[in-house]
Amino acid sequence: MTSNGKVIGINGNKIKLRMFKESSCAHCSGCGEANKLARELEITYDGNVEIGDIVTFELEDMKMLKIGFIVYILPILMMIVGFFISKKMGAEEKLSVLVSFIFLIGSFACLHIYDKYFVKEKVDMRVVAVEKDTETFSADSCSGINKEQ
Repeated sequence: MTSNGKVIGINGNKIKLRMFKESSCAHCSGCGEANKLARELEITYDGNVEIGDIVTFELEDMKMLKIGFIVYILPILMMIVGFFISKKMGAEEKLSVLVSFIFLIGSFACLHIYDKYFVKEKVDMRVVAVEKDTETFSADSCSGINKEQ
């Protein structure tokens, strides 16, 4: 998975990026630059980069699949396991559904605790390209203005 972001800060070998929105309208020049930028992110990069540069970075597909499984599939599996455990113990269907939702909430709580306290290294993204920013955007006119003019 590749994404783009604009460098907004540099601290040693860490660069702070503001990611571009990943939608169909994010890449046109019809609106101001502030409308195209989304959340902030900090990654490690040892190369030459300046504030305002556009950085392309990527995350390995296997890491992305692992994260997706843990976040989206594992809680659903825990919900199903909770339902079947309570059914095996002889609970009524209403109680089994309640237990399955308790397992779902418990799995989200466990994921939160795991992410907050046990994950020491965040997902490592690799910078693949750096482009110099050549345009500024005017919020009043909603059009790109070339700096060289």
